[in-house]
Amino acid sequence: MALFELLTPAFSSPLPWVVLGGFFLGGALSRTTRSTRRARHPEHAATRKWVLTCLLLSAAVTSGLLAVFVPGPSRIVDIRWAWVAGAAALAAFLAFRFRKAAGIPVVVLAAALVAAVALFLQSVRAFTGETEIATVRVISADPSSMRLELVPRGEPSALLTMKGTYFAPIVRVIIFDDLLVFLGAKTWYRFEGLTSFDDALRQQDTDFRFPQSAGISETLWTWFERNDSRIPGVKTAQTEFTGKRAKEFVTYTIRVRNDGGVEVAQK
Repeated sequence: MALFELLTPAFSSPLPWVVLGGFFLGGALSRTTRSTRRARHPEHAATRKWVLTCLLLSAAVTSGLLAVFVPGPSRIVDIRWAWVAGAAALAAFLAFRFRKAAGIPVVVLAAALVAAVALFLQSVRAFTGETEIATVRVISADPSSMRLELVPRGEPSALLTMKGTYFAPIVRVIIFDDLLVFLGAKTWYRFEGLTSFDDALRQQDTDFRFPQSAGISETLWTWFERNDSRIPGVKTAQTEFTGKRAKEFVTYTIRVRNDGGVEVAQK
C-alpha cells in the first residue's frame, strides 16, 4: 500500500507515459528498418518482424493515450512532451538498431534515467508527505456554538463545547529547508489545542489547551522561535491557524505537511 501511494503521484504525471510511448515507438521503428532477406527463413522472419512491429506500435499508442487521460488532457498540451517522446524514441531506436555501436551509451543513459526517476519519486515522497496528528468529530453545530470530540493521535479523546462556527487547531511548526526535507526531514510540530471563530472570523474565548502538548517540548519550540534565523537548515518557526467550518456529524482530520502547512480536511 505504501509503494502504491508513493508511485501514484509519479504516474499521475505525463512523464513516465511519454517516455514509455517513445521507447515503444523507437523499438517499432528499429524492427521496421531491420532486413529479413538474410534470415534462414525469410518469410517467417518477415512475419515475426511485422507482428512485433504492430505490438510495439500498439504499446506506443496505449502509452500515448494513458499520457493524455491519466494526468488529464490539460496537462499534455505542452510541446515539450513531444521532445521528450522524440528523445526516448531516438534512444530506443539506436539501442535496438545498432546494438554494438550505441548499446553502451544507451545503457549509461538508461542508468541515468533510472537514477533520475528514483530522485523524482524521493522528491514526491518528501514534499507531499504528511503526518496526521488528530481527528475532530462534530457532534452538534448551531449558529453560536458547537460540540466537538477531539481525538489526538495516541491520546485519549476530549469533548469540547466552543463558541462560534469555525474551529482551528493551534499548531506551532518548525519548517526546514527544502534540501533537508528532500533528504528525509519532516516538519516538527507542537500541537497545543483548538481555538474557534465566529462567522466574522473573530476569535472566541473558549480555547482548549492540552495539559501536555503533543510534539516537541515548549522549551525546544521557544529556542527555535528565538533563533531560527541563526540556525542553518531552518526556514522559520511559526504558529499555524487553519480554520474549518463545523458541519454536524462530520469528521475532520488534522495533518501537518512536510512543507510546513497544517491541513484540516473532511474525512
